[in-house]
Amino acid sequence: MTLGPNLTLAGGIATSAVAGWLLSLTGVPLAWILGAMAGSAVYANTVGLGGKTKYARRLGQLLIGGATAAILTPGILGELWSFLPAMIAAAFVANALGVALAFPLQKIAGVDRKTALLSTLPAGMSEMASLARETGAQADVVMVVHTLRVVMIVVLVPFLFGVDRSAVVAAAAPEASVLALAACVAGGLLLSVVTSRLGVLNPWVIMPMAVGIALVSMNVSIATMPWWLIVGAQVLIGFSLGARLKKEDFERVPRAALAAVICSGGLILIMVFGFVPVLRLFVDVAPVSLALGVAPGGLGEMIASAKALGAAAAIVAGFQFTRSFLTNIIAPPLLVRLAASPKGK
Repeated sequence: MTLGPNLTLAGGIATSAVAGWLLSLTGVPLAWILGAMAGSAVYANTVGLGGKTKYARRLGQLLIGGATAAILTPGILGELWSFLPAMIAAAFVANALGVALAFPLQKIAGVDRKTALLSTLPAGMSEMASLARETGAQADVVMVVHTLRVVMIVVLVPFLFGVDRSAVVAAAAPEASVLALAACVAGGLLLSVVTSRLGVLNPWVIMPMAVGIALVSMNVSIATMPWWLIVGAQVLIGFSLGARLKKEDFERVPRAALAAVICSGGLILIMVFGFVPVLRLFVDVAPVSLALGVAPGGLGEMIASAKALGAAAAIVAGFQFTRSFLTNIIAPPLLVRLAASPKGK
């Protein structure tokens, strides 16, 4: 008897949670995300996943956005504003490298330039895959390259930098409001539903933070997200990431997978080991926070990793959102200039 799609989806999430818990017993950094990702990948390639996995990812992003909103203070908002030039610089460097790496990826993967460019630009996978479908590029190649890049970052960064031991957990203010936290999540959900239909980038992470910024600006103190909800969010993020690692996808475009490892690996190494030391000359932020901030990964995955590693999640969110926003602005003009054929429009 074949299981229903919702039942298989629930089984996949449960498997991810158990795998995350088992790995957490070893003390490995980012255990809940990595374990959930591994459990989900095994489950997806053996049992199969039914149902809408995107909803699990959105719920995880919503909780991560609420947890990030809960740590915001007027001081942190001011610090983020002061880091804006560094965020813009990081975004332009990452995009310039992404454009440069499109050419070797095109040769290695054997794809057209449009597909290569959408694969190497450091924006969200869903946004680039959607743009690929709209412009006639190979969306399956774009999804494989972006998925492998995020997986590589999630696996490498915690082992290269470890937990941010310098991070200090702020004591909860006596006046911190649980209702304010609930407003961030509920209000973020409502705004995400509306703005997602308007094409707003990553609303499921950004909107809870936007509500949090509004509350903090009105001097409302937000209660900290319970730890078990943060763990649940990490499991959902890991689950959704592992669900993309389907064997048939990589077998269909093996050259794209090889190109992803080579070109994405180069982009990660340059940004993390080349640009982070330069950035630290201008901003006083711990290396793990800067690494997660400039790493060309997904917004939800990087913020979830920041929460798990004790990094400055708000700063990571600022860097990630700035890069994603600018990438999606410059992607269409780049496609016109670099990817259009001489006889094309």
